[in-house]
Amino acid sequence: MSPRYYFFTTILVAVLTLTISWWKQKQTGREIFWIMVKVVSVLAIIVGGMVGVAELLAFFGIAQSGFFL
Repeated sequence: MSPRYYFFTTILVAVLTLTISWWKQKQTGREIFWIMVKVVSVLAIIVGGMVGVAELLAFFGIAQSGFFL
């Protein structure tokens, strides 16, 4: 994978974490860390679900294998 994807994902997680922390008025490092863990978890679930649907469609022959990437 290209480094730009990792860079974009890092920026996305940081912006979402800081935005949610500011919105919820969290200030300690521990609170912000747990928000970051939740953001990463939700993004992993979303991406995992998309990859799962792509694999399922490829399995049933509706789409070609690897069309998601």
